[in-house]
Amino acid sequence: MTVTVYSFIYGFLFLWLGLLEYAAVNRLIYPRLRWRYEQTKVTGTHGINPSVLLTVAKLIGLVAMPVLGFYLGSMVMTDA
Repeated sequence: MTVTVYSFIYGFLFLWLGLLEYAAVNRLIYPRLRWRYEQTKVTGTHGINPSVLLTVAKLIGLVAMPVLGFYLGSMVMTDA
């Protein structure tokens, strides 16, 4: 793997996509899960805390996606 300008371009592109993914989870999915979790806490049938899902989405969107983009950028745009 060589570090090229394309690596950084793809890294920033995937960071942007990861931010979009995190924003979508935070705005569309998390509120419904949180509401359902709070409703079922009364009956004791609640499962995993929804903030765990938000933490996983944050890790994927802000760490894994840019690293993947950095590696893909160097593999896709080089003559190997």
